[in-house]
Amino acid sequence: MQLWKQCLVTLALLAQWGVLVAPTVSLAAEEKGQASGEAIEAIDLEALGKDREKKRLLYPVSKRVKRYLRAAGNEVDENQPDEAKRLLDNLYMNRLNRYERALIYRMYAFVAHNAGNSKDAIRYFERFLGQEMLSIKEEARVRFQIAQLYASFEDWRKMIEWLNNWLLYVEEPDPLGYYLMGMAYYQLDEYDQAIESTLSAIGDGEDPKESWLRLLASLYSQKLDHASATPVFEELILRFPKKQYWVQLSLIYGARVDFRRALTVQQVAYAQGLLTTDKELRRLARSYLYHDLPYPAARVLEQGLEDGSITADARAFELLANSWITAREYKRSRIPLSKAAKLSEDGKLYVRLGQVYMQDEDWAAASELFEKAVAKGGLDNPGNAHLLLGISYYNGDRARPARAAFKRARKHEKTKKDANSWITHLDTESEESAS
Repeated sequence: MQLWKQCLVTLALLAQWGVLVAPTVSLAAEEKGQASGEAIEAIDLEALGKDREKKRLLYPVSKRVKRYLRAAGNEVDENQPDEAKRLLDNLYMNRLNRYERALIYRMYAFVAHNAGNSKDAIRYFERFLGQEMLSIKEEARVRFQIAQLYASFEDWRKMIEWLNNWLLYVEEPDPLGYYLMGMAYYQLDEYDQAIESTLSAIGDGEDPKESWLRLLASLYSQKLDHASATPVFEELILRFPKKQYWVQLSLIYGARVDFRRALTVQQVAYAQGLLTTDKELRRLARSYLYHDLPYPAARVLEQGLEDGSITADARAFELLANSWITAREYKRSRIPLSKAAKLSEDGKLYVRLGQVYMQDEDWAAASELFEKAVAKGGLDNPGNAHLLLGISYYNGDRARPARAAFKRARKHEKTKKDANSWITHLDTESEESAS
């Protein structure tokens, strides 16, 4: 079956199991309070807009002011903020009407912003707002700019305050504002408020931006709310099928102890060539083994070791050997388990390898491996290694070294009883052969 068809089949299974569903990530922005939570009176924007229009009719802009504004704007466009400011300084504020002052303050703010001076830009924008002369839409844009300027030097509280202020002056808020507010709350570790703001940004979920969904998923993950994070990651995969979202979704399912779906997501990601790192591939192999699927686990490990995406260390070879042992492919487990034993710092894997050879009754090879295990040391149960060594010797018709191994085994409490039984058995055989 072609790779893309495999992916479609698995995606169909995901849908059947309810893995891929559209998340419930819409929330109406019902409250627009300040960061303090205090109630704010609604503003009659229509009445305020009419008031602004009347004021502008009372305060015309002189040709001289227009000329200076145009010249300063040209200097800003030419990236000459100092020259733009010099031109504006030629105008005396106390000789200008309120409308002209508003325009000049706004230009000063643009100049300061162009020069990288955010604090001066804020100061001039606030003076501009204080004139209360331009349209409500223009003033709303300035309030939004002030909020963004506070973000530039990470004053998240002020940013939130100005975004809430901005919300009062817009009839249909740009969802970007809610997203920025969510980011600000996130920076303050206030996750509940951040989630509420981000949900407002996403709205009805018809066309959510990737960064907004990613923020929401991160917030739920920070709160360890895996149930809420799951549909968001599912939405990210459907809209923006990137590796990081496949990996994160499988981890989320694992955290929810839904290992079947975790494996299914990993399978789809692997089929698309998205799982490429050592950690990801080993995790996939372990997931296969958990679900008693040793053959695909072995294939993943062998391919990864062959192309170098999995580091050829003791743990990797041991995991491959375990896959073949689980599949009862004992002979195929020998080579990786032997490599793992050589790379290991202790003799534990030599014990396991010796047991594999015992399965095939290759007593000479088993004896040699148990000897290596004892010599290398670091065993959790050394008595067991001596006992197994004795059994291998015995079945290889080497009674004398077998007796010596059993004597060493009976020095350990865990294997004392079995070792004595074997010694008694050897004594009985010896007596019978003598008679």
